[in-house]
Amino acid sequence: MIRNATSVFTDSCGKEVPEEQPQFFNLNANDGDIYQFAGGHIPSHWHKELELFLLYKGQVQVGIGDCTYQLQAGDGCFINTEVIHSFTARSPAPCTYRSFVFSPEIIGGTPGSIFDTAYVRPLLEQGVPYLKLQEKMGDSIYFEQFEKAFASCAEEPYGYEFLVRDALSAILLHVTSKSKIAPARAIPSIQETRLKEMLLYIDKNLGTHISVSGIAEAANICPRECQRIFNQYLHYSPIAYVQRKRVFAAAKELSETDSPITEIALNCGFSNPSYFSKQFKALMGSTPSEYRAFN
Repeated sequence: MIRNATSVFTDSCGKEVPEEQPQFFNLNANDGDIYQFAGGHIPSHWHKELELFLLYKGQVQVGIGDCTYQLQAGDGCFINTEVIHSFTARSPAPCTYRSFVFSPEIIGGTPGSIFDTAYVRPLLEQGVPYLKLQEKMGDSIYFEQFEKAFASCAEEPYGYEFLVRDALSAILLHVTSKSKIAPARAIPSIQETRLKEMLLYIDKNLGTHISVSGIAEAANICPRECQRIFNQYLHYSPIAYVQRKRVFAAAKELSETDSPITEIALNCGFSNPSYFSKQFKALMGSTPSEYRAFN
C-alpha cells in the first residue's frame, strides 16, 4: 500500500496519473525522499484528489500556483483539489517526506450525503488551496491522525480502510475549521487556464518539433506572454520545460519497455541520440542505459 515514487507522470493537462490506478479505495500513501526525483524537484502537477504532506527531514519549497511557501522538518501541509503544485528540496539530502493523495469521496461518501454537503463539498469549493500545519500552531491532531493513517496503510490489518477513513476524516474536519478563518479559495485565474491549454499542446506534440510560438498559439497569446506565464507558474522557460518533459517521458519508456534507446529518443522528440543521452544524464544523473539497468 505504501509507494516510494521517484517521478510524477501527468496527462495532457498536467494532471497527475498514478503509476497504479486504485480500484475501490482511491488512496495512495507515499514514503520517499525529494532527492529521489530528478534534481530534488517534484515538478508542477495537479490532481482531483486531496493531498496531505508531512516533511520529516530537510527543507522544502512548495509551489502553489505562482506562490511559494517554505516547510521545515516537522511541518505538514494540506493541498486542495485541482491546485497546480510542486515540491523542491532546499537543503542537502536527505529530504524525506510522507504523503497521502486520496479521493474526497473516501470522506464524503455518496454525493448528497450530510458528510459530502456539509463538510467535504464546502472545503473543495470554498476552502483554502493550501494550508501549512505545525504542532506549535495548535495542529497536533493533524500529526497524530496522519501517523495513525500511515501505520494502518503500512500494516493493513483487517478493516484498515475504516481506520484510515476515520483518521483522514479527523484531519479534514480540522482543516475545514481552520479554513473558516483563512482566505477563501480563489477562482482559477485566466493565466492558470492558459497554462493548462499550453501543457495540453506540449503533451500532444511531444514527439514533434515544438516552438515557443507554437506553444503560445495554443493558448491564443503572444510568445512573450507565454514566457511570462511559464516563468511565473513553473519557474522554467517553455523550452526548458519541454526538454524536462521529454526526458521524463523517455525515463518512463526506458523502465516500462524494451524498445531501443534510439527509438525512445526519437519518440520523445530528440532527433540526435547523443544530445538525448547528454540531456538525460544531466537531469537524471545517469545515462539512459544505466537508468534502464537499475529500474
